[in-house]
Amino acid sequence: MIFLVNDTAATPEAGGVYSILEDFYNEVINNDSKNKWFFLLSGKYFRETDNVKIIVREDLKKSKLKRFIFECFSGKKFINNLNPDVFISLQNISTIGIKAKKKIVYLHQPIPFQKLVKFKFYKKEERNLSFHQQLVGSVIKYSLSKEKPFVIVQTQWMKKAVLSQVKLPKEKIYVAHPKVEIIERTKKSLNNRSFFYPASSYIYKNHRIIFEAANLLEREGINDFKIYLTLQKGQLPLRNNNIFYIGHLNRTEVFKYYEESILLFPSYIESFGLPLIEAALKGDIILTSKTEFSRELLNHYKNAYYFDYKNAGQLASLMKKVINGEIKADGSRLQVNENGESLLSSIKNLL
Repeated sequence: MIFLVNDTAATPEAGGVYSILEDFYNEVINNDSKNKWFFLLSGKYFRETDNVKIIVREDLKKSKLKRFIFECFSGKKFINNLNPDVFISLQNISTIGIKAKKKIVYLHQPIPFQKLVKFKFYKKEERNLSFHQQLVGSVIKYSLSKEKPFVIVQTQWMKKAVLSQVKLPKEKIYVAHPKVEIIERTKKSLNNRSFFYPASSYIYKNHRIIFEAANLLEREGINDFKIYLTLQKGQLPLRNNNIFYIGHLNRTEVFKYYEESILLFPSYIESFGLPLIEAALKGDIILTSKTEFSRELLNHYKNAYYFDYKNAGQLASLMKKVINGEIKADGSRLQVNENGESLLSSIKNLL
């Protein structure tokens, strides 16, 4: 069989989007030497093998308009000339007019499907999010309704959201939590005065509530705690003596912080919420926003504590209880059988 993977939007600077592509490429390289694979990308980011070839369309990286035209109009001719049996999009959109027998879209962009917030284009800090929510979101929904591919989503809440906003039979939507690999280390004593939040600086990651909670604790005379954020100092216009910007961390460093700190996770928009699963697999205490995705992912996990994502007082109260030893980890971990499956496994299950 001939598989074609379309992901011209992913570049090494794109963070999690590129990680999805890289992980999937490695899965294919390590597990499939029989089928022929084409990866349609914006750069030659990976090596080729006898059965895995990289097709570069660097022009699609330079312009969102060119990528839109490719996905909606010109791309079908380019892709159909390669005669794929299975077409796979890792960039949320189902390219219009593809003739492959099987079409699969990996849908991991939650912003157009969530209803909590409508981002404003006239606000500079929200402009890019508004663009993805309104314009890109409309293209995604139109392409899925028209092409009716199989759609892989990461959570049940995403499935419900897609069904309510896209004309797609429910049997076409496949729910699969990503498989999360954990790094085992020698367990160190948990510091109940150390908190950790690994996240980018997007507004919906909700860093502001952490600063508000820290200020509330300080007003109560509670100062002997530290909060670590995986951001550079200039990325947020917020300061607090107990909050430290530590920059980007590799996975080994992230797991070190999981083992020594309490996870804070105030984000209110996520397709999945990877840190929640990573920390739960390690048995950590987790203080997280009360959302559909957090409730779903941590449904069977006993060390999770929830707060309203708009209420800094609730978060401060939970942090105070952790600091005072009123909240302690009970030693249980999220079970491995709740740890999902790889993307390649999901695709094989659909086929």
